[in-house]
Amino acid sequence: MILEITSLRKGGEVLAQALLAWRDGQQLALPTECGYFLLGQSQKEVWLSAEGPDLAEFRPLFETFWPGPLRLRLRDQHGKRSWQVPAHPLAQAFLKLAGQPVAARAGGLEEADLQLHWKDPPLEVAWSEVDCACTPWRWLRSGLVERREFEWAAGRTTILSGAALPRREHAPAPIFREKQSYRVEP
Repeated sequence: MILEITSLRKGGEVLAQALLAWRDGQQLALPTECGYFLLGQSQKEVWLSAEGPDLAEFRPLFETFWPGPLRLRLRDQHGKRSWQVPAHPLAQAFLKLAGQPVAARAGGLEEADLQLHWKDPPLEVAWSEVDCACTPWRWLRSGLVERREFEWAAGRTTILSGAALPRREHAPAPIFREKQSYRVEP
């Protein structure tokens, strides 16, 4: 079922209907600037929230990059979890209405029982991901937020890890030199 919202001022009833369906256990596809996220009880890839968790040491990062396409792995009272605060107006409205972080995973539009649709489809901006729950911090995925910009705001460096590591096909081409032969005269 598709629930279309063209105006947040007039779409309150539709958002409330989607929230009730989600709380009753239905899978909900929510548009964000990074594409659709499937919300459901079994989804645990990332926690979407209208604002960052209450972790004072990360406040400068939250204020600089959220809402936006940055996913941070943080350690809180529940353990190590990935967080993202989407900037999409419909996602923000739904998450504020939910009043709590929501477990989600990227994609899954075809698996959804309900789909919230905005007037325009999501942009599908690539998100960046950083693991801040370990030392040193690990840059896991490159997207719209650049590594240098993040490190400047964080005041610390990260190491490349996971999908952010340069792959073999991206390595510089080897330099071939002609073999030089030396003749030794008797």
